[in-house]
Amino acid sequence: MKLALFILSAILLIGGAVWSARALTIAALTDQNAIYDDFEQTPSLWLFSDKIGAAAASGVERAKVAIAGPLGLSSKEVVYLIALTDNQGERLVSNCTYRVTGSPIDTRWWSLTLYDSETQHYVPNEDNRSSWNSVAIPRDQQGNWSIDVAPTRRGDAWLPSQSNGARAFELMLRVYSPSAATRAALPDINLPDVARLSC
Repeated sequence: MKLALFILSAILLIGGAVWSARALTIAALTDQNAIYDDFEQTPSLWLFSDKIGAAAASGVERAKVAIAGPLGLSSKEVVYLIALTDNQGERLVSNCTYRVTGSPIDTRWWSLTLYDSETQHYVPNEDNRSSWNSVAIPRDQQGNWSIDVAPTRRGDAWLPSQSNGARAFELMLRVYSPSAATRAALPDINLPDVARLSC
């Protein structure tokens, strides 16, 4: 009887330790405040990492991406840049209005997507729009473009943020098959400007 109680206590103790370690590990890997810790900040405040999808990525970096980040392709195919703040360093929030302006990027194709920072999902909206890309975006004769990010409809290129309160969001710029010159210059390329217009 004593042996059975000892074995049961040992099983409960080891099981509790394993469960606690697993819960702490998952919490650390899915912490939205830490998911981009390994990214470097560019002068324009975009975050950049050349390790996403690369052989040089550590096990922890790979796990963070697999669990909590919408970053799935090889670094040979795409470069990821993330904006968590506007050009003044203020956190992007859904009850504010922003204008994202950019110029041509020497790449095969790019897209700019808005994600809810808490869920890492698209934001539901009446247009069913979560992104704009280099083919669909209206441009001027020089190839310059702008996107209004706002909770209510605005401009020709509107990217809806949530209208129910001030929820943090992020903008992800995916640059697919960048030219050799663009890749060599990263992250020092002409990245889009994210300006807060009102709040």
